[in-house]
Amino acid sequence: DMFLPDAFTFSQSSLQDFVDCRRRFQLRYLQRAAWPALQSEPALEAERFAQQGAAFHRLAQQFLTGLPAERLEPLAAQAGLGEWWHSFTQAAPHLAGIADPASLRLYPEITLTAPVGQNRLLGKYDLLRLSPDGKLTIFDWKTSRQRTQRKWLASRLQTRLYPYLLVRAGAYLNGGNPLAPEQVEMVYWF
Repeated sequence: DMFLPDAFTFSQSSLQDFVDCRRRFQLRYLQRAAWPALQSEPALEAERFAQQGAAFHRLAQQFLTGLPAERLEPLAAQAGLGEWWHSFTQAAPHLAGIADPASLRLYPEITLTAPVGQNRLLGKYDLLRLSPDGKLTIFDWKTSRQRTQRKWLASRLQTRLYPYLLVRAGAYLNGGNPLAPEQVEMVYWF
């Protein structure tokens, strides 16, 4: 049996680890052991790719908070994000609806939490977009090397947890009005 520390906070990653492999959950979140072990690809390549993903998320946040794309482009090039950045800046005005920012509110890189029993749920959202009609769209940037299959994404806990948590903890984004599940949608952007 596993004993959770008091007021343990569950994220989509920790919940997915618990479902996929309880031993991995125990090692990673309870014993705080380094996990996973090195994978088959070279460690430096995996680390470089993780750094690119983190750099992309930072640049997307800066862009969505108002920094012009042309000021961020040198940083994107330096991080090796040329193609990703070009695709994002071409699609973002339409994808996130920022072509008409006065009509909606954007919340890039926002964290929400909600109590569940003695513990908490935590979600780190790449972007939340509130439309004038009260619809909230969750955008999640995926920087994997290959596009993930829809069926696999649908089975992941993130796909269920993020909308659930937004309904539970996101009323303040909607002027204090409670959110209904039908007001929330989730979009994965590759």
